[in-house]
Amino acid sequence: MSGRGGSSPPTLQNLLSEEVAQLRGFLVLLENEQKALVGGDVERLLALATEKTGVFGRLAKLGEARATTLAAAGLAPDRDGMQHWLGQHPDLGGARRDWQDLLALAKNAHALNQTNGELIATRLAHNQQALSALLAAANQASLYGPDGQAHPVGGGRSLGSV
Repeated sequence: MSGRGGSSPPTLQNLLSEEVAQLRGFLVLLENEQKALVGGDVERLLALATEKTGVFGRLAKLGEARATTLAAAGLAPDRDGMQHWLGQHPDLGGARRDWQDLLALAKNAHALNQTNGELIATRLAHNQQALSALLAAANQASLYGPDGQAHPVGGGRSLGSV
């Protein structure tokens, strides 16, 4: 092992493997979220939001640990540093495969999250339109007077009156 980049390869390799596993789980949650959004299952959405927060937190910690490990090896804590580390350890084909999987999964997660955000925005706009229609209808509602007859809301003059 070289002096530069001499971090323990299994440690970084294990971090990558765990990060890939967590990201796969996150993708499943995003897919389930999309199904719940399309189906209007609010209760399921609430449960998924909690699960997503937990998995996202674990992913963030794993990403930070990967960056810290790369920095401790004297490498940039980013894609370039990871590529450099993989170049220093050509014998770790599993790590290279995990890194490629991680990049592909992250791209998929981004796309799914984007789509889910659009679904949420569409549903929100629909709900706002429905609420506006209900409020407008409520303002046009008739009231009943003491004689039991409907009287329109608002003062206006009756037809034929001066």
